[in-house]
Amino acid sequence: MCIVGSTNIGSANERSTRMPDQAMSRSSAPTARWWALGWMSATQLMMVVDGTVMNIAVPSAQADLGLSDVQRQWVLTVYVLAFGSMLLLGGRVSDVIGRRRALLIGLAGFTLASIVGGLALSGEMLIAARAVQGLFGALVTPSALALLSLTFPDGQDRVRAFGVFGTIMGAGSGIGVLLGGILTDSWGWRWALLINVPVAVVASVGLLLSLTADARGEGRIDVAGGVLSIAGLTALTLGLTTAETAGWRSPSTIGLLAAGVIVLAGFVFWQARTRSPLIPLSLFTERLRSAAFAAMLAWGVAILPAFLFLSVYLQQVAGFGPLLTGLSFLPYTAAILVTVRLVRPALAAVPPAVFLSLGLALLAAALLVLSFLRPDTPYWSHVLPVFVLLGLGTGCVQPAANSAATHRAGPVSGVAGAVAGTAQQVGSSIGLALLGTIAATSAAETLTAAPGSSADIATVHGYNTASLVGAAVVAVAAVVVLVLAGRGSDSESGDTTNS
Repeated sequence: MCIVGSTNIGSANERSTRMPDQAMSRSSAPTARWWALGWMSATQLMMVVDGTVMNIAVPSAQADLGLSDVQRQWVLTVYVLAFGSMLLLGGRVSDVIGRRRALLIGLAGFTLASIVGGLALSGEMLIAARAVQGLFGALVTPSALALLSLTFPDGQDRVRAFGVFGTIMGAGSGIGVLLGGILTDSWGWRWALLINVPVAVVASVGLLLSLTADARGEGRIDVAGGVLSIAGLTALTLGLTTAETAGWRSPSTIGLLAAGVIVLAGFVFWQARTRSPLIPLSLFTERLRSAAFAAMLAWGVAILPAFLFLSVYLQQVAGFGPLLTGLSFLPYTAAILVTVRLVRPALAAVPPAVFLSLGLALLAAALLVLSFLRPDTPYWSHVLPVFVLLGLGTGCVQPAANSAATHRAGPVSGVAGAVAGTAQQVGSSIGLALLGTIAATSAAETLTAAPGSSADIATVHGYNTASLVGAAVVAVAAVVVLVLAGRGSDSESGDTTNS
């Protein structure tokens, strides 16, 4: 669920086919370039919107398809898990097969998955479609960013193009929840997925007309690394969600969690040995960059679970309709836009670590306020402050993390930006699995301990417990990020915004 977006992926993808691609961008007609920007922005907006649009639609889908709470959680988790775990591999695939070709293939797969999801007859069918959406979305995003970088190679046009692209991506999450509310309220939850079809078809035609085909690249695709990362993250996420039904001490939960850790350790070992790693481990030698990756991971842990809790609370407990729920999220987007405009110029004088830690502290405060929610809590006194704090925290973390992640990265700046985006998505999937499981377990314990309690009281109590745990995790992350960045970050302010 990218808010400002990892717009640096493209620069890494230029390496294998630099000369042919530059010739392609120079030969593009000026008008065609700006049309291409519009179509690429539309495709990326779909990817960002789909990370949040189902937050509003999923309660209606749950009622329609009879989803369990675990399945409801997986409708959201599986998209960010597939997207995040495949993002780096998708960028490398686009290098090798050609960026326009990869973008069109990704759009085709994403469109078909949207159709299947929109026509889903069961929870399993919907979850599988969401997974395929994430896989093909991970091919679309790096391809679009690489093509944008190559279509606007330098000059003021490049600055203007990336400004437009970044603004659209920044508004994507807010558009997603609002669009989810409008579509669900007007035509039903299925249109939150089916709306992708006409947009993708029109965008594909526009891209074919405005972009010429680029040459295939050279080099190897680290398939083994991709398989290990997907298998490890999936096992870890399954272990966290299995705990809801089997318990934390069950052999299945412990086995999956252990398997996930072992496979991910194998992934790190493989990345250190292979000649063409998905993630060069040298990226983690600079403390500030590692702090940025950690901050993005912690941001993901906080945001998507909070979105799910608030969406379900507003619709199933407070009685809001989907449209009103979508409108209720707008203060979050407004807070982001205001904060980003203040933070970006301030990064020239203030170390990024300050904003990273401050942003995480604000996110922890938002989760802490959420832990005091009650079934009859007024929106204005308790829910609105949560949205504002989440937006302020995001507005601090995102620009500082994107800047710090690519600062002094040189030829691997694109990979560094991609790793930051991956950390964000992986954090979201782990956060949903962990906090969602804690919420469900706590709610079940409440009903067992007090059989006369209503479902609303149990649900809200579960969210209180999970939010309190999330607040503690993110607060610890804020301290860790500040310590990890170290004093060296003080000397690195002043030029990070130009990285």
